[in-house]
Amino acid sequence: MTQLLDNRKTEKLKLPSFPDVEVEIYDGLLTGEYEAISKCEGEFSKGIEILKFLIKSWSFVNEKNEPLNVTKENLALLPIKDFTVLMNKASEALAFLVDEKKKSSNE
Repeated sequence: MTQLLDNRKTEKLKLPSFPDVEVEIYDGLLTGEYEAISKCEGEFSKGIEILKFLIKSWSFVNEKNEPLNVTKENLALLPIKDFTVLMNKASEALAFLVDEKKKSSNE
């Protein structure tokens, strides 16, 4: 019998504006996460939601040196070049969806 477990791999990234920060990101989404994202309106909201699911952890802390959660509010504080690095990685993780849409529209 095979157990159904989260078997995604992770990768560690560095952000251009924060070279001391490490971001651990999953290589894909789970089906339930994709469902939640599909309910978002607007590309920016979808992007934020995707990152909330794909980022496993990061080393940002608050003024009390406590870990910051990956939230919409905290993601919104990132400089756009760092947000773009994360979104590019998210695009790579979701590239198969674009390929699937192309295949189904060509049939």
